[in-house]
Amino acid sequence: MFDKKILNIYSVIIGVLFIVSGLGKVVNTAGFSELISNYGLSYFKYLSPVIVLVEILIGLFLVLLINPKRYSFISFCLLIVFTLAFAYAYFKHGINNCGCFGTLKYASTSPVISFVRNFILITMSLIIWIKYPKEKTEPETWKKDFVLYVMCFSLFAAGYSFRGPINFKLNLKKQPYLNQPLNNTILSKYVKTSPDSTYLVFCFSYTCPHCLNSIENLNQYKHYNTVDSIIAFTTGKESDKLFFEQNFKANFKITTLPKESLFEIADVVPTAYYIKNDTIKAIIPTVLPSHVVFKKHYLRSKSN
Repeated sequence: MFDKKILNIYSVIIGVLFIVSGLGKVVNTAGFSELISNYGLSYFKYLSPVIVLVEILIGLFLVLLINPKRYSFISFCLLIVFTLAFAYAYFKHGINNCGCFGTLKYASTSPVISFVRNFILITMSLIIWIKYPKEKTEPETWKKDFVLYVMCFSLFAAGYSFRGPINFKLNLKKQPYLNQPLNNTILSKYVKTSPDSTYLVFCFSYTCPHCLNSIENLNQYKHYNTVDSIIAFTTGKESDKLFFEQNFKANFKITTLPKESLFEIADVVPTAYYIKNDTIKAIIPTVLPSHVVFKKHYLRSKSN
């Protein structure tokens, strides 16, 4: 039933998905690190570059049919770990987007489809591991060279795009607006608040990967009423806006500002301001955390 040609096809399919998944994350390992934190697995967030590189490496071995029996077993183990991690995040923290393909938002799927897909891949990996004949042949030189070149590029990209998420307890000197009344800041030109409501002001651009990685989390803020009101400001070309609207379903209002006005509000994007009692209580100049993490770090002291 499972001759070698069928097993090779299985190997290539799994390998392609591993490569696509790895490449989607290698261009923004910082975002993947933040995703791991949102999963509730903060202790492992600094392993994000290693995880991404392993994904790409295993994918290359499977696509090039370099010892599929051995590497299908590794893919089998990885897929089980990834699936258990997402199950924990989904049932424990309400994370709906597994982030399996990183910045490739068009590849994002519902939790049910993600679980079904992983189950199919786990089954295929198991079949290859059990049924594939043992081989001791040395891979061709060009395959070794190709893997080496791709991994060198991936290593550079992973290092370039990685930076640890900024700690929630930010240096006060670097955040002059922190704990300041809104009327004492430049934000008062663009935002009007009420003292009995809470607000999240989110500044982003249509072309910033870290910003785009925050959109789904911001949708969750709206869905779960994490704050009373969300105010989003952005800047960018009309073509970038069109791409954003076609690929992201924002459930909050977005106001477009000139670039100069946006960077008058925020030095970097993305930046989020949490406002309570007409005072800026927190500033988040990085990928926006999930609504669960946000509640844990910011809203716990709401009664204070």
